[in-house]
Amino acid sequence: MSQAPGGRLPPELQRQIDVAAFTFAGCTSVLLWDILNNLKNDYTIFFKQKVHTACLAYGVSRIAALVYALGFTVFASYPLKACQTAYIVFNAFYPVAVSASAFLFLFRVRAVYGGDRLVTALFSFLWLAVLGAALAIPFGGTAVRLGDAPQCVVTRIEAYVGAVGTIIAVYDTLVFLAISHRLAANFRQTQSPSRGAQLKAALSGAGLPAFSRALFVDGQMYYLITVAVNIVAAVLVFLTSVGSIYHGLLAIPSVTLTSIMACRVYRNTKLGITRRRDELTLPTLNPTNHGHGGDAHLGAPSAIQFSVRPPGATDSAWDAGEDDSGSSGHKGPAFHAPGKVRFSGRDRDSRVGGVVFA
Repeated sequence: MSQAPGGRLPPELQRQIDVAAFTFAGCTSVLLWDILNNLKNDYTIFFKQKVHTACLAYGVSRIAALVYALGFTVFASYPLKACQTAYIVFNAFYPVAVSASAFLFLFRVRAVYGGDRLVTALFSFLWLAVLGAALAIPFGGTAVRLGDAPQCVVTRIEAYVGAVGTIIAVYDTLVFLAISHRLAANFRQTQSPSRGAQLKAALSGAGLPAFSRALFVDGQMYYLITVAVNIVAAVLVFLTSVGSIYHGLLAIPSVTLTSIMACRVYRNTKLGITRRRDELTLPTLNPTNHGHGGDAHLGAPSAIQFSVRPPGATDSAWDAGEDDSGSSGHKGPAFHAPGKVRFSGRDRDSRVGGVVFA
């Protein structure tokens, strides 16, 4: 890659570097704002509730995505000495952030399907495919120092880097279809709707119970945003008509948006932000004991009931499934969210929608 007289970078190359620097700085700013704006919710998740594996994946996704975006902001704007080393080190956070975000949806699928072993095994394999593909990213490009400053510039990106975005897009698509299918299937079993209503529920979530529809809409938003960005990012890698710096330009926005959206979906369902004020009914599958060994098998759909604590009810009475008037309901553990919520249901380890992801 040639330089202008006097060691200066060509104007077109300098423009590409500036565009990349502004893009990466914008992604870092958005991610920082999202983290700071949700500090209270994150404190509740990690210190007020039991920490499960998905909570750890949530935290890893946030931190790794921030380091990745911040690292490449420095890479594109500060005259580093070891450009290739910095490129590899910063890109090492790509598989960490991407796989952690994808892990949240692996647990989401598992929860929606009630811990079904076949579904869990299938999507665990797909998650491993995402992780394996993402591990190739740190070694998929070459960075050199150019100009008077000097400035780190990515001069080459391997073609297989584009395949990583495609694999992630396929994974997200299958997750979205699997969750949508299960929610629509539960709707068919509980409501016996017409074919038109079934199709409408599958495409828009219309007619689904409130919490199920919230799950569907959140998943739909995640899918539409992240898949679109990943596909465009993959296409840019193969375009020869754009500058070399633009080939990897959307990698940082892709990781940033994926982390923000995946963590948003998890946080909303974990904290119950998507609930209505009155009551939420979520179809799920309860296991029933069968045989001498007591193994859990999927039974018929039932429902988890979510309701806001009535005015005047004490904490002890509410946790015991009673209000101050002496009426009793299903006794079960209390789920402490921004408003006090309780639920009933026998399947404690596969509560749909992220109430518990373990």
